[in-house]
Amino acid sequence: MNDVVINRTTLNGAKWQIVKEQWGVALYLNNFGKEGYHFSGDIFHSVEEAQKHLDKIDARVANPPKREPVIVPDDYYGVRGRYYGD
Repeated sequence: MNDVVINRTTLNGAKWQIVKEQWGVALYLNNFGKEGYHFSGDIFHSVEEAQKHLDKIDARVANPPKREPVIVPDDYYGVRGRYYGD
C-alpha cells in the first residue's frame, strides 16, 4: 500500500509521480506515448531527495548551456576547400 503519492510536472512537460512506500521513495514517469506511469529507475530515501532530483531537472531546462556556432576552417581536412564527402 502506498503511503504518499505526489504528482509533479517538470518544466520540460514530463509528468512524474513520487511514490513513498514502506521500502523507500520511487519516481515514476508518465511516458508520452503510453498509458500510465512507469518506474523511472530512481529510488530515494526521502520525498525531499526526490523533489531535489526533479528540481535539478527543472534547473537544467530553465538554464540550458549556451552554445556558440562552430566554425570549420577551410583546411579542416588538410586541403583548402575539401569537406567530408568530397
